[in-house]
Amino acid sequence: MNYIVFILVIAMIFGFSDFLTERDPRLQRGIYYLALIVITFLFTIKYYYGADINTYVPFYDQVPTVSELLAHPDDIPHDLELGYAIFCRVMKDMGVSFYWMTAIISLLYFGTIALLFRQIKRKRAFALAILVVLDYNCIFATYRQCLAVTCFVLMVLCMQNRKYFWVAILAILTALFHKSGAFVVAVMILYGMVRGRWVKPVIYQTLLAVLVLVFLLPIADISQAFISHLPIPANYAESINHHLMLGKQVQVVFAMYAAVLFLISYYSTFRRSRMGSIAAVAFVGLAFVAVLYQYYYLLWRIRSYFLPLIIVYGFNLVQSIEDEQIHVPYGRLVRQMACLVIFVYLGHFTYLCKRSSLESKHDIYEVCTVFDLVDHRASDVQKSQLLKAKLWWEEDFMKNQQNKVNR
Repeated sequence: MNYIVFILVIAMIFGFSDFLTERDPRLQRGIYYLALIVITFLFTIKYYYGADINTYVPFYDQVPTVSELLAHPDDIPHDLELGYAIFCRVMKDMGVSFYWMTAIISLLYFGTIALLFRQIKRKRAFALAILVVLDYNCIFATYRQCLAVTCFVLMVLCMQNRKYFWVAILAILTALFHKSGAFVVAVMILYGMVRGRWVKPVIYQTLLAVLVLVFLLPIADISQAFISHLPIPANYAESINHHLMLGKQVQVVFAMYAAVLFLISYYSTFRRSRMGSIAAVAFVGLAFVAVLYQYYYLLWRIRSYFLPLIIVYGFNLVQSIEDEQIHVPYGRLVRQMACLVIFVYLGHFTYLCKRSSLESKHDIYEVCTVFDLVDHRASDVQKSQLLKAKLWWEEDFMKNQQNKVNR
């Protein structure tokens, strides 16, 4: 059984329950808290999961001391970051095993999401389902980026509360935990540009037009030429260009992105207030989505930072208009159609995840939890999972990526 698909189905069931409990807000909140606990638990009990454990585990076992890391940062494997290396060393010094390190990362992430989702008034379980289905890979397997996303979301929350000292600290941590964090921290500059201004509906309509344009006009060649002239480290430029190569002309996710942009554009016509930091960062995130739509691999890296904030902004925008009883022509129909498109895509995405596992020679997401240690030795389970990750990377992933290059 595919453990990821199991979690996604559970999340979607909780999300659908929000539409059955609209007349009982108290019951709806209770279901959300139950969903948050269950989904956090399911993500936390995973044991030695993901393709990247082939790199993570050996490094964690032999991680140098903090003083050695600071004195010789070049000795860190090129695909790992200094911040993550120091985090591993601190965990190691505290006597934390690799499993508990991954569990702590999951708990930090979902704790941060719980703080953020307090700003959604209703249908939080639906919001959680969207987040989990669309970003399961970041939560489940990319430990470094999951830490970076956690710090980024906390940074925005501190921005909202004007705690600028913590904003600076969390911005640095975001950049140190993952290479992509160094780029999204630049959103603070863009945030300063749009912070005091109302983003007009026509801007979102323009983003929708850009999304359609990018659907027809690949930008990889132009981007690669531009990136090569940026004053950034060579390994950063190489990573970006690699991600841009893995593009697709058509993505099923296009309909969902278009629905979200249309919904925000339509409802923002009738509301002039904003959520400050979250609205600004959500806008920048939507711009990234529109421009990088075709380059799904790079988009997965970037959107993980913005997705939770876009969800909160979109839900808050629509629900605030409903609470203020502002008349929106065909507003209910537009909202329902957008929800339907999102739900259909979530189901389709889950189906693709299941089909992908069936087509793989080595299913790295087959159920394996900490409870497997009841009947098996930890060393045997770890060895089996590491071998499976190695074979999946060599015989499934690399072949699959070659098929997607410039497709």
